[in-house]
Amino acid sequence: MGHTMTVWKILEDLLMVLLKKDVPISANIFEDLRAARSMIELLHSTDASEDVVAKAEAYTTNVEAYLIDQAQMVFEPNIVNEWLKYLKEANSQQVIKEETAAMTEGRFVVGVPRDQQWIRIETDNKLPEEYVLKLAEKWHLTVNKQDYKHLVIHGQLGDVKAFVKQIAAQLA
Repeated sequence: MGHTMTVWKILEDLLMVLLKKDVPISANIFEDLRAARSMIELLHSTDASEDVVAKAEAYTTNVEAYLIDQAQMVFEPNIVNEWLKYLKEANSQQVIKEETAAMTEGRFVVGVPRDQQWIRIETDNKLPEEYVLKLAEKWHLTVNKQDYKHLVIHGQLGDVKAFVKQIAAQLA
């Protein structure tokens, strides 16, 4: 799951709401929120390493867990569920944005014709390789296996977009 400035902003908003309710917030959470923002900005400004991605995810996950726990002590379950829904939507929208950005980046990828769009997908338990292969076949896309868990899927722009939307729905 991708962590974006949108997720960060939702966490910041939840923090501010909790502060208005006089909920004590650990100083570590403020530091983690600042560190998460720094990592996210670094992600958007460079070709970030896996380490930067992992750190951004760790900081935001830590902040999210703490804030949701504090919110559960103060708010009704339906309000907490609304915050969780906002976070889930932001994360699923990020998947679409990341994959669409990858389609239009214009980087050269070995084995992908210049006139085709492409995305790179990491398979895991939530997104098994078999599912990705079946879906790619459905949309008449070509799949190149990069390593044991990364696939490059390419084809016509409309087909790739439809494929990404279906993947995002699967992950939501």
